[in-house]
Amino acid sequence: MPFFKRKSPENPEVALDAARLAAIVQSSDDAIVSKTLEGVILTWNTAAERIFGYSAGEMIGASIYKLIPPDLHHEEVEVLQRITRGESVAHYEAMRLRKDGTLFPVELTVSPVRNSKGTIVGAASVKRDVTERRRAAETSSRLAAIVASSDDAIVSKTLDGMVLDWNAAAERMYGVSAREMIGRSIYTVVPGDLQHEEAEILNRVAQGEHVAHYETVRLRAGGGRFDISLTLSPIRDAGGRIIGASSIQRDITASKRSEEALRQASKMEAIGALAGGLAHDFNNQLYAVSGFAHFIARDAGLSPAARADLLEIQKTIERMASLTRQLLAFSRQQVLSPETLDLNAAVQDTRVMLQRLIGTGSPIELTLGPGPKWVRVDRAQLVQVLLNLVINARDAMSGSGRIELRTETLEVSPGHLFDVTQAALEPGAYAELAVRDSGEGIPAHHLPHIFEPFYTTKEVGLGTGLGLATVEGVVSQSGGRILVESAVGQGTTIRILLPLSAEPAPISRPGGLVRTRGESRGRILVVDDEDAVRAVVARNLQSEGYEVLRARDGREALRELEEIGGAVDLVITDLVMPGMGGVQLARELTQRYPDLPLVWMSGHPREKEFPREMPGKYQTFLMKPVAHDVLLDTVARVLKEARSERA
Repeated sequence: MPFFKRKSPENPEVALDAARLAAIVQSSDDAIVSKTLEGVILTWNTAAERIFGYSAGEMIGASIYKLIPPDLHHEEVEVLQRITRGESVAHYEAMRLRKDGTLFPVELTVSPVRNSKGTIVGAASVKRDVTERRRAAETSSRLAAIVASSDDAIVSKTLDGMVLDWNAAAERMYGVSAREMIGRSIYTVVPGDLQHEEAEILNRVAQGEHVAHYETVRLRAGGGRFDISLTLSPIRDAGGRIIGASSIQRDITASKRSEEALRQASKMEAIGALAGGLAHDFNNQLYAVSGFAHFIARDAGLSPAARADLLEIQKTIERMASLTRQLLAFSRQQVLSPETLDLNAAVQDTRVMLQRLIGTGSPIELTLGPGPKWVRVDRAQLVQVLLNLVINARDAMSGSGRIELRTETLEVSPGHLFDVTQAALEPGAYAELAVRDSGEGIPAHHLPHIFEPFYTTKEVGLGTGLGLATVEGVVSQSGGRILVESAVGQGTTIRILLPLSAEPAPISRPGGLVRTRGESRGRILVVDDEDAVRAVVARNLQSEGYEVLRARDGREALRELEEIGGAVDLVITDLVMPGMGGVQLARELTQRYPDLPLVWMSGHPREKEFPREMPGKYQTFLMKPVAHDVLLDTVARVLKEARSERA
């Protein structure tokens, strides 16, 4: 319906133009609608029918407000008022109603319609359904929010490496802002020795390949290297042509460190199990050799030359025993006898012995912090730690240089200081023992490995690789930590941190044990699966007047006791034996003979086989190989304590 009546054009060209305009309106993809200033619809094209769902017959003559939600009628009124004033309203978005009642967004442009006299008589509007566009915009907005809030760095770049996008996580990861990076080459954060890798990856992406979870190294601001995992995908234009690459990057430095620590722990556990097993068997054999050497030494008719040879044998036995102690120490399977001692005094007492061992070419200087520094540690193992560190320092200086031993008290606050595993130290007070040498220092690529067992940079035959591994084992088992400071040409400082302990209360120590062996005679059952060990123990005891019974394992020991009605004064048993071991034997003895005292012996006291709370009474532990006098003194003491309690 026209806005006003007019005569049909007499000019055929005018009629042709009108037909052409009508065809354009009908073929438009946008809804083109005309209406009066009151909102009555006058024309309704095909696109309007498709978009709104109403036919032209349904809508011509109807109110435009039929298509507008009631709460938005005021917007249409305002638009028509602006049209009345001769204004046009371009590209505004509003919500409209379809025939099925669904709401959808449209973009409108509304213009005044004038008659031949120029009077505004209505309005014409072009409406475009922008549902998909708005959905795309919302999707884009959500994606942008995801990219912005991602914990992973999300970076896009051209195929030649120019950075196009750089999210907040990338800023945090690299320490470089988006403003600084966008437009720059990605190669600025790639180490020089790895730039060929980046070029290869971009080439693969240019060929349409997706590169997933590729691990490599990148540079932070300042040049620090860190490990990342990359996933790259091609970016395509509307025509499907690859124009760039998008990458998701994750910092895996911490996880790689954890994985490496786990691998090291597994390796240490495996080597420790092997070393512990070897130490157990080795110590049994050493004990037998040591025992028989002791018996030979009793021979008054031994020639001076033979006695000198025997002395060398005994020295060799002690060196071999020391090696097994190192194996057990680095594998954390050594049984410690901790006591509270002053670190300053312990270092001072050890200095002369250490200087004698390393020679005068590397003088040892002491710098001891003020006051006593009480720590809870095994004295013998502390000496072993000092010995290993000082020998290692001497070797690092090729036998000539200065070694400083320094002690001080250190207060560690939360989050400060890291040990060799990069684990933060527990806050608290520590006593620090530092060993510093003036050698050439340790190259950076060696530092992560120096505490690994059998790892050594010394020439073949000059080191076993157990020295620092032993130190780390003893310190860890004592509840301490190790820190290393070293650089090539600047020497090395190894710092041992041990938790400070309370000062021990003064105690009155009895005089030395007076062992009247004639008074200590009794019947003793010796249980060990090694024939030679049983023979040595029995012979030592028999030489002092004890009656000795022998058993190969726990079951044989129980049968022996049953036959004699449990009439023994003491049981000496190995800890690890086939069949019934020492722990199971102790449990049986506790039930059957609750007052029977026990002495444990072993060459390899593993935690899982040596519980903290052992069954039995009056018990003590002896580490093989056991010195002759130590065995006899221990037996005498345990028997005396048991007899005193019974009395």
